[in-house]
Amino acid sequence: MRMNNLLKITGYTIRDQMRNRSFYVLLGISIFFVMMIRGCYKGNYTVNNQQVDSVTIAWHASKIAFHIIAGGMFLMVCLLGMRIFSRDRDDGSIVLFLTRPAARWEYLFGRVLGTGILCSAFMFILHMTIFFIAWIKTGGVIPGYLLASLVCCINILFATALICLCSLYMPDFIAALAVIGVIAAGFISDGIYLVTQSKMIQQALPEGGAAAPSLWRVLYPKVYLLQDYAVSIIDKSEFNGMGPVHPVINILVYISVIAAALYFGFRRKEL
Repeated sequence: MRMNNLLKITGYTIRDQMRNRSFYVLLGISIFFVMMIRGCYKGNYTVNNQQVDSVTIAWHASKIAFHIIAGGMFLMVCLLGMRIFSRDRDDGSIVLFLTRPAARWEYLFGRVLGTGILCSAFMFILHMTIFFIAWIKTGGVIPGYLLASLVCCINILFATALICLCSLYMPDFIAALAVIGVIAAGFISDGIYLVTQSKMIQQALPEGGAAAPSLWRVLYPKVYLLQDYAVSIIDKSEFNGMGPVHPVINILVYISVIAAALYFGFRRKEL
């Protein structure tokens, strides 16, 4: 019975969010972006006076599109997630849900899961579109592309839980800025660290110039590193993480901590 309530609220949330104007604005932007990417698979390219084959072009264009889509989905999560609770309070939906035989935790996690599943599905469809465009244009399949997209869904769930937690205590717009700030800080910090670990940079630095990652970098939510791990699946390359904890484990632990904070914080909220 409890699981049925959770699944029903998750389904209601997906339908509610699909009626949100922000969803269709982002849908239009995404379609425009995919149409622009199609042009990268056409024409001839020359690098260092050598003709580059279409498969190589498709490979690099698809990887760039993968990063842009995965990164851009954080904006969609913030836009859809920042007003979940405030909108439900304003239109009385929260009271309607809780007057039925549904517990607070079912309403809470149904809303979070519904938003996370919708955004993850949206991202996967965009990645799948790029995958098929590359396949149709070149006849070559990019192995691991869709699996990498599924790995990035963990990041989407993390961002969804975080925006919901922030929106409990902050105004909607401030909550969105806070989440974008947390993710941006991780991208910049971990990105700089990975660049400094490259062989080219290490050769340019004096001996012992490459510093070890600080403790906060090891413990910080490894959103960027998880996306980097997903790309290593596409490349079939070795993944070099930061610290002893794999980024997938790191983000899953953060999701669990945020879920617990959401549960106890929402229990104390007056409706």
